[in-house]
Formats: sequence, C-alpha cells, structure tokens
Amino acid sequence: MAQRRPDLPALTIGDRTLTHGELDSAAARAAAAFERLGTGPGRNVMLITETGMDHVIAYLGLLRSGAGVVLVDPSLTPIEVGRMAAECDSTALVGSGQALKNASRAGLSPVEEVVGLDPEDRDAASVLLADLPAGAGAAPHIDPDSPAILAFTSGTTGRPKCAPLSHRNLLASIRGVMWAWRWGEDDHLIHTLPLSHQHGLGGIHATLLAGSRATLLPKFDAELLLETALDVGASIMFAVPTIHQSLLAKVGPRVAGLARLRLITSGSAPLPVHLARRLEDVIGQVPVERYGTTESGLDVSNPYMGTRVPGAIGLPLPGVEISIVDDDGDPVRPGAAGEVVVRGPQVFAGYLGTEPEAAPFLHDWFRTGDVGARDEESGYLRLVGRIKEVIITGGMNVYPREVEDALRSAPDVSDIAVVGVPSERWGEEVVAFVSPAGVQPEQVAEVAVLRLAAYKRPKRIYAVAKIPRSSLGKVVGADLVALAQTSIGWSSPPAGI
Repeated sequence: MAQRRPDLPALTIGDRTLTHGELDSAAARAAAAFERLGTGPGRNVMLITETGMDHVIAYLGLLRSGAGVVLVDPSLTPIEVGRMAAECDSTALVGSGQALKNASRAGLSPVEEVVGLDPEDRDAASVLLADLPAGAGAAPHIDPDSPAILAFTSGTTGRPKCAPLSHRNLLASIRGVMWAWRWGEDDHLIHTLPLSHQHGLGGIHATLLAGSRATLLPKFDAELLLETALDVGASIMFAVPTIHQSLLAKVGPRVAGLARLRLITSGSAPLPVHLARRLEDVIGQVPVERYGTTESGLDVSNPYMGTRVPGAIGLPLPGVEISIVDDDGDPVRPGAAGEVVVRGPQVFAGYLGTEPEAAPFLHDWFRTGDVGARDEESGYLRLVGRIKEVIITGGMNVYPREVEDALRSAPDVSDIAVVGVPSERWGEEVVAFVSPAGVQPEQVAEVAVLRLAAYKRPKRIYAVAKIPRSSLGKVVGADLVALAQTSIGWSSPPAGI
C-alpha cells in the first residue's frame, strides 16, 4: 500500500498521523541509520516499546535492517532488563524517556550502544538516532527464517524465556487472522494495548499489510477510548478482559456506542462467561475471543461470521492444526481434557539458548502447556487451565480456572485468582484471592460448598484490594503464592496489593 496508495493515512498516535508512504519512508531512513550503527542480520537489538510514533518507526526500521528486535516492557526494572540483555546477547538498546534512563543504568554487559529517540535522551544515550547519517542504502536481503522479534514469555509463574519468532512466523500468524476476520483496507483499528507484546504489535502488522488505518492510545482511559473510537469511526477494537470490565464499570450504558464497530476482540487472558454475556447485552455482540501463545502467535479464534460461544476460544485459524493429548502424547477421547498442542508455520523453532532435547515439542507439535478440551458437538476448544498451574492437593488434580469460574458468582466479587500453595498436610492447598477488599470470604466459601467438590474448595480465601496482573491482564501467580505463605487464616492480606 505504501507504493500503491502512499497518501492514505496509516497510523495515528496522539496528535501525530502518518500516511502509509510517510511511515514507509521514515522506516527506511531509520533502517539506514541503524545499519550505519552496525545493526543488521545476526544482531539482536533491545527496543523499549512504548506506544509512540518514534517507537513504531524504530521498530519498523530495525525489522527492515534485518536485526532481531528484543521487545522490552518499559515497566521492567533495570535488573530485569539486564537479564534480558544477557540472555538475548543484545548489542544495542533503543528507546526514550525515563524507561531508557533506567535501563541504561542496568549494567547491560553485551550492549555496545544506547540509542535515544528524542533530543531529551542525550544524557542517557550514547547516540541519538537523529544524529546517525541515514543514506538511501539498499536494504539487505533478509532470510525469512531469521529472527524478527525476540519475545519473552510472561513469566507469571516462573522465569521468562526468550522465544525468537521469524519473519515467516509473524507473517503466517497475522495473515491467518486477517483472513478469518475479513480485515480489509477500509478498516480502522483502535486499541490501547502495549507494544511490548505481540497483541498490540499485531494490530500494526495487520494495518500495514492490509493498507488500512489504526489509532493507538498510549494509555488506557475508558472515557477516551470510547470517545476516540466513535470520533474516528473505528471498525475494529482490540482489548483484554480487564479493559472490557473497566469500560462497563466506568462508562456504563454508553458502552453501547461500540455497537457501531464490526469487530471487537478479547485476548491475552480468559474472558469470563458472565462478562461476555454482559457485553452482549450492552453492545449487541459477544467479543471474538481468540487464543495464542508467545511461541506460536495466534492459533484459535471464535468465528467472525458464525456462533461465538462464551467460555470457548473457538476453532483453529487458517493454516493451524490443534490436537488434545494425554500425558503420553496420545490424542484423548472426544470431550476429554488434555494438553493443547499446535503446529503450523506460525510456530517458533525453540527457546534461545536451550538444547534441542529441551525444546517444548512433541514430535513436530508445540506443547503449549495449556489444558483444554473440545466440545463434542461444536468442536470448539475450551481451556481448563495450565499444566504447571495444576494444583495437586491430597493426590487430586484441581485446575484453578474451574475454581475461579465457580466462585465468580459469590456476592460482590469483581475479580478472582486461585493458586496452589505448598502444604505439609496436602502437598498443595487451594487458596483463593478475591477483590475488592470488602468481599466477605465466608460468603465465597458458602458458594464453594454449593458448586465444588470438597477437594476443589479453597482451604483459604483472602479479600484484597486488587489482584496483581501483568500489563495484559494475566494473573501474577508467584506474587499471590508468596503472599499466601506469609498470611494466616481468613484475614485479608495488606490492602496495597
């Protein structure tokens, strides 16, 4: 589209809008500047991916130079950034603002250059991108199987791992979604998701491939999101469950204005059935829940045209194969639960720095670590939980998501998370955290008695001000386990969480 219709608007962030032609030219200049710095094929560059036009240009420029882009969440601590640099053998760090200043103090041993994107970054950076000469050098040949981005797994239950995704992986993943969702050049996407994750970046990829338009909001504000979506005439909105919940809570019935959009999605965390139903009542459509992993991109989606089933993540996307297997790797009987495995051109080749035998593959199937089951009639896939999150209590397996779904109906509960905590008596015990802090744990326990077998019921229930979640809404289970290990009885933990 940059060649055919360069005058069409492509991207708006804040008060800045670039056409497809302008964005393409800016990315080409950035790529040439990065090449002068020595980046290119075989080099990994860390990018602090905030939602800003200069950050998008830098990202596209790095891809165009052939470098692998290591996505860095600007909220990470210097210690975490330093660990990422070492694990990905990054030769440069690119970014701006306070996040760049913090990261530049992290003692990034492999990093040779710190590149600032704004004149105000001069104190923190060894060079500014604008100071690098940017000739019109020929773009290097890029191997489609070379790393495009290096994304770290969420680390909500353990130490994050670095997953390189090739140019071929990214293209296969987003093209399948675009076909399934009928994405065309007349679409206008809006979202407020971080660009340090594939969920947010995927919107940019689709927009550029389709020649369509996107408006990105740097921070979530329910009123601003609704107002902007209506003002720009958006046709697609990406969101996560916490955003949907906040829109209903803060904007109320006016959320009905989003009925003008042809497609509203939900991903990165499970969409509770009750929330999906409320959105359907107000907006007139169930958000299209979709599923994917850091390592395999987008794999499954409820249909754009067809029945959307709350509580299910749908059917495989074009080019993707899904199977459900038991502990021995054999397919389970229809309707039974097992590990979700996936294969297709969007799946990565293995974690950086791991031995081939340690790769999470069953033959040529990627083992997602998610437990799911297919509906016998519709074939839709439902997720039950995570294998690593299975709580083995008294010799019985308990899936946190099943307990969470059962307890959501307790009075006044707006959010819930269930974890397994080490126990001398049980091996592990089921512990539930509910919010807000005013929820009565005894009432939650009464619901558990009605809806759950005795071994699945939480041994302890805590009411907290807020469930700790990542920027994409995933529960940070390690924080809750640590908190439960220092708390006793039914009393609420400190209200600050």
